Amino acid sequence: MTASFDVVRSWVRAAADHALQRFKDTRVASAAAQLMERLAQQRWRLSDETLTAAAAHADGVDSAMVACHSGRLFVDASMTNGREVQFSLAPRGVRFAPRGAKEIAFDVEPPDAYESSIVGALAACIAKTTWPMIAAAGSADVGAAIVERESPGRLRVDLRTVPAVRQFASTQTGAMIFDVLELESIRVEHGSLALKLKLPQLAP
Repeated sequence: MTASFDVVRSWVRAAADHALQRFKDTRVASAAAQLMERLAQQRWRLSDETLTAAAAHADGVDSAMVACHSGRLFVDASMTNGREVQFSLAPRGVRFAPRGAKEIAFDVEPPDAYESSIVGALAACIAKTTWPMIAAAGSADVGAAIVERESPGRLRVDLRTVPAVRQFASTQTGAMIFDVLELESIRVEHGSLALKLKLPQLAP
């Protein structure tokens, strides 16, 4: 009886190990495919509708609208506590360091009218577009980035603070992808936020 039980347990363990390896292989293959897609296309746009959806799902937000024009993202939101917020963001630089910071900066107007949860959600939307593999299958929620105030009119966001980025970065695949897929620039166009990815440097 014991011998038979040990055989069955061995089969179960082998089947579980095989299933886990197939899952890992699938995730790696999926991440590789998304990586190649990003490098091939290089330019991506986040529409007003996509940005609005991200802002509307931020913590404490009842409803929101984001409109891109005149070099800025204009945000108009109603908070669940009844407060109304209106502010605008202008991208003011991208700083991606190998194995280091993945930062974007925004000028904000008015300086004291912004809502951190909305800015963090918009930054997370940028992170998900840059690295789509951070989102779990079937899930659109990647969390929100932590927003820091660099000066009275300047905000800084490190995309590594997005929960899904932190989790994916802890894997060997994630560490490699974050060093390969880097943002080069962010520009506001009429009706969208344009992202340009930097092509990786090839070793001589």
